[in-house]
Amino acid sequence: MFYLRWCHVERCPKLQEVFTPYTNQWCCSFADMETIWVTDLRAAGCIWSKGMTRAFEEESVFGELRSIHLHNCPRLKFVLPISSFILPSLETIQIVHCGNLRQIFPWDVNYEAGKEDTVKNFPKLKHIHLHQLDCLEQICEAKMFAPRLETIRIRGSWGLRRLPAVGLRHGAGLPVVDCEKDLWDMLEWDGLEAGHHPSLFETHHHSLYYKKALPRVSVLR
Repeated sequence: MFYLRWCHVERCPKLQEVFTPYTNQWCCSFADMETIWVTDLRAAGCIWSKGMTRAFEEESVFGELRSIHLHNCPRLKFVLPISSFILPSLETIQIVHCGNLRQIFPWDVNYEAGKEDTVKNFPKLKHIHLHQLDCLEQICEAKMFAPRLETIRIRGSWGLRRLPAVGLRHGAGLPVVDCEKDLWDMLEWDGLEAGHHPSLFETHHHSLYYKKALPRVSVLR
């Protein structure tokens, strides 16, 4: 487990958690893991169970994790609980058709630093693709800072209200956001001083990317 680099889990209909401790005292480091790819887990509520990583130093937990790919996990509520550690190598987050997902990175259990104004650094994060996540509220329960972010593509994730902060880029291209116009208009921002402002992104959306209006009906009496 300690030297696992690539994990692919597919079509395990009874699996409820991909990584879970055997006892309350058992924890595990995933220092060498680079890719997690999970597809068609009908019963899974999370990928990593809460409480697994609290016994390890922050640099030893997920130091090499580069990509997270999740598809069609309808009961998934969260992916990876965070605490003091960072994800220094993470480049890609791709999550599709996980309709019950509320947070990708929630705070871990009993983590006292879990406050709304805490900022987590994602130094190499470049690509975020979120598609048909009906219940998604947050990418990360902490505020995110992703200075190398390049692309964000969002469809059908109407509860999302925040994107990562990217900072002021001098001479560098702006990250591109491809999403519905209605979603973009509902996003919340901390301002230019925080590196979190709509002017710091290039947007791609047009009239086809509006939330579908409910049909107008009349009630027969």
